[in-house]
Amino acid sequence: MRRLIMLFVLLDNYLTNLAKKIFPTRWKRTGSCRQCGQCCQEIYLTMTPAQTRSQLFTAISIQWISWLFGFILIRIDRDNNALVFTCRHLTPQGKCGNYRWRPNVCRNYPLVDYFAEPKLLPGCGYSKIQA
Repeated sequence: MRRLIMLFVLLDNYLTNLAKKIFPTRWKRTGSCRQCGQCCQEIYLTMTPAQTRSQLFTAISIQWISWLFGFILIRIDRDNNALVFTCRHLTPQGKCGNYRWRPNVCRNYPLVDYFAEPKLLPGCGYSKIQA
């Protein structure tokens, strides 16, 4: 069941990236992954302030994300409206033990959004340039 749902998630990812090719973003991602695993240790998934205030929504989100992606909740960052996870698939070598079925947040790191400048971790192999 999890793999079937992931197929729809991957299809959504493909369509989102296709739209970004048709309607380019202000920023471009350059470089490549150094496979250090740093971005897998604290995965910030943002929510709206209303979602963060809702205990029910937050609880359901945590359960869904943990089940579907294999993430482990570290904390709820209410100041930044985010759930902070780590990944159970990260190997000691800093590689993904679930690479083929990794979620979109991993496939698209660092996220190049339409409205915000991409955020990069120190030492990341990726860089950002304005388009």
